Amino acid sequence: MNVLSTLGLAASSLIERPLRSILTSLGIIIGVASVYAMMSLGEVAKRQIEESLNSISTRTMQVWPDRNRGRSSQTRPTMPFTESDIIEMRAINGVYAATGTLTGRSYTIATDLSDLTGNFLGVDPDQLKASGNEVKLGENISYADVETRRPVVVVSEGIQQRLFDGQNPLGQIIKVNNVTFTIKGVVTKAESNISFGNDDLFVWAPITVARERVIGGNRFIQNHVSNIRVVGGLGQNLDSIEKEIDILLRRSRDLKVGAPPDYRIFSSRGWQEQAASTTKSLSFLLAAMGSISLLVGGVGVMNIMLVSVTERTREIGLRMALGAKKSNIMIQFLTEALLLCILSGFIGIAIGYFASTLAMKAIKIEPFFSPYVAFVSFGSAWIIGVVFGFLPARRAASLNPIEALRHE
Repeated sequence: MNVLSTLGLAASSLIERPLRSILTSLGIIIGVASVYAMMSLGEVAKRQIEESLNSISTRTMQVWPDRNRGRSSQTRPTMPFTESDIIEMRAINGVYAATGTLTGRSYTIATDLSDLTGNFLGVDPDQLKASGNEVKLGENISYADVETRRPVVVVSEGIQQRLFDGQNPLGQIIKVNNVTFTIKGVVTKAESNISFGNDDLFVWAPITVARERVIGGNRFIQNHVSNIRVVGGLGQNLDSIEKEIDILLRRSRDLKVGAPPDYRIFSSRGWQEQAASTTKSLSFLLAAMGSISLLVGGVGVMNIMLVSVTERTREIGLRMALGAKKSNIMIQFLTEALLLCILSGFIGIAIGYFASTLAMKAIKIEPFFSPYVAFVSFGSAWIIGVVFGFLPARRAASLNPIEALRHE
């Protein structure tokens, strides 16, 4: 018996009992649709986590000075970092950007018509690269501004909206702590990051100008900065970079071996990786829930095929009497189960794709078709056909031809 004739017999057997075939296939359709929809949503969550793991915010480490956490009698005031620390960190292998920020208290930022309280930061040009901000209007702070100590600033969109009603502020004058600055640029708000204070209302000035004219210097440390931001490159080992930062700072701050550090390194990488692990577990759980429906459908297929073997016992006996081998009988019934599950699989994938698309649109995520998820869903339907069709097929092939012909 060739493949085409076997498929023809299997198809005709299913068509002869359309209602039974449809009701039996419903379990497989629902199961495959559930597996596809659940896995698709899990894949979306996984992609979003992977994207966030590659974002600047996740690749960022912020270093802040801290009190020496030794004995209370040995505690010393916090010691700021220096610009030479930043230069050394930029040389670490795998570092995408490193910048230092000089911060003070919140300042009154004023024009001739209005004022507000915001953050005033002394920065270098790498602040833009390391923070994830983008220039909306004008230009960023330049190294020439830092070297020549030009009284210019870059303001945030929040400042532009609040003090200038959203109008172009380039060339306008603002005052910070009664020091006059000219606006040379506007930047967008940075992506989510480790943040302190109001990160929507800020003014950037050349770090030299901020240190000398607004915030003030440090009598113990020359060219000091309040904190340092280091961004690792895509695909780089961030743990290795963090260890290098730790070694560099211990050396520059003259900390002995075993002494507690007088600084802290903050990173959001830990909870992001934990979220990725949780998402993988959730995806597995969702797929398992869909598989339960598929297993129930498989049991239904096996039951119907066993009923079909009982109903067609005389037909099986007659075919055996005419020379059909046990393998022919077994292949025929196994083909019927496979054909039913495969057709149900195609329908289930279509329904699952439609359901997952609606769900993605509802949560405002761009729908997509995953070949991997479709392959797993369809493959599960194929496996169900083989596993749950094997027992009925074997039972049909093991019938005695004489007793089968006598069957009423």
